[in-house]
Amino acid sequence: MNNSAIYNSPSNPLPLREGARGRSGFTLLELIIAITILSIVVAIVGSGFRLGIRAWEKGEAETQETQRLRALSGLISQTIKSAFPYQVTYEEEKVILFQGEKDFILFATTSDTGFKWVRYAYKDGKLILTEGILPDKKFTDKIKEDEEIIDSDVGEVKFEYLSAKKDEGWKESWDMGDGIPPAVRVKVGYFQPFLISITMGAKEEG
Repeated sequence: MNNSAIYNSPSNPLPLREGARGRSGFTLLELIIAITILSIVVAIVGSGFRLGIRAWEKGEAETQETQRLRALSGLISQTIKSAFPYQVTYEEEKVILFQGEKDFILFATTSDTGFKWVRYAYKDGKLILTEGILPDKKFTDKIKEDEEIIDSDVGEVKFEYLSAKKDEGWKESWDMGDGIPPAVRVKVGYFQPFLISITMGAKEEG
């Protein structure tokens, strides 16, 4: 019998040459490369996800900050608009209760029970409110009592007062006894200054 026939029979296949064997899996190098690529992709996706979360949180915080400053602006605006020319005795003179500097404003307004004095002040990053019932001969002694912190991190609050005289324009202070200015300009936080017209303010002169 021919030996080649034995080796070529189906029951005795010839051994395959080296390099001709079928590939049934990944090599170690291929696995390392695949794991490395997967790690890079996961890192990129994770980084993008974190950036998205931070951007969303920042946007949410800015929205809340804007809403807070708008609420403060609205509160100050509505209160100052209701300023009333209430007369008090100040330094032995009868004057209208209205006084201001760039960091505070004091005036009279109406309340459910009559009249009251209101003082907004900005100090050390805080917006402070003090108020009391009128008439009160000693209200100036109570200005720094019972202070209520409206906001502890407002950033900036600044007041300016429109003079009734055309040649003076905007002033950083308003003395007691000068009546009520026609308008007050207020800056709250990073907002642009907004104008508050006071209908009972003094009329322009000459």
